[in-house]
Amino acid sequence: MLRCQQVGVTSCITEHPGFEPVALNPYVLQAVYGTFLQLYGEMQETMLNSCYRHLAYRNVVRWCWGYLGQHIRVVIPSCAVSRIRQEFPEDGAYKGFLPPLNLN
Repeated sequence: MLRCQQVGVTSCITEHPGFEPVALNPYVLQAVYGTFLQLYGEMQETMLNSCYRHLAYRNVVRWCWGYLGQHIRVVIPSCAVSRIRQEFPEDGAYKGFLPPLNLN
C-alpha cells in the first residue's frame, strides 16, 4: 500500500494536511536542524535552501516510514520532492542526489 493511501489521501501526499508542517514549514525545519546538529554535527550544505531541502526530505522519510536505520534508503514520492524543491529552490545550479562516499 502506498503511503498516500495509508494516510487517507488518494491523489498525492502533498495534499495531506500534515505535509506542510512536516516538510515546508521553516520553523519546524529549524527545530529539526537542532536535532540533526546534536546527532550528526554540522551539515555539509552551506546554502539555506539546500539545508531546508535536506531536512525536509529527511523529515518526510521519518514521517512516512519512521526510523529506517543507517544506510537504508527509500524513494521519496516525486510529488513531494517537486513540492519541496518548489518551496526551497536551488541557490545555484541544481546538483541532484549525490550518494555518500563509500569509505570501506
